[in-house]
Amino acid sequence: MTNDPDTELRQDLIERLRLLGEIDSTQTALFHQRAAATYGLGVTDMKALSILLRDGPQTAGSLMSQLAVTSGAVTGVINRLIAQHLAHRQSDPHDKRKVVVTVDLAGLAARDNVYLGIGAAFDRLHATYTTDQLRFLIRHLETAIEITRARTAALHPSADPPTRGPRRHP
Repeated sequence: MTNDPDTELRQDLIERLRLLGEIDSTQTALFHQRAAATYGLGVTDMKALSILLRDGPQTAGSLMSQLAVTSGAVTGVINRLIAQHLAHRQSDPHDKRKVVVTVDLAGLAARDNVYLGIGAAFDRLHATYTTDQLRFLIRHLETAIEITRARTAALHPSADPPTRGPRRHP
């Protein structure tokens, strides 16, 4: 068996990517936790707010599906966003029988944006990359998101994950 330096280097680089990915994931989770706390919310609440900002008004069912939480949990999320003046409920303009959750832009604007600093730091980082490097990073992140999405779905294959463990028989 020969020791191919390129194979060893490749294995070392892959191991370094795994380690850095895990560290990045942890740091991202910690940042989101602290950012959410500055708004008096939890991480899931902030993720719901992010979905509303990115995708527009959502029904509770849509948020429940995207956040992979129970109907009771999504109700709590919506109630906390409303209590913090970050969202409100309104009639669906297309179906008056439905209610949608919408971002309260005035309430959001009245708060300090804790994401501005990290956004500016990443803007500065991205400015150092070539167009081809940016394309590579986009392709990598899009693929990583799909892998993570699929693995997350495999952990909870139903849309409404169980709220308690399996029932024990006497």
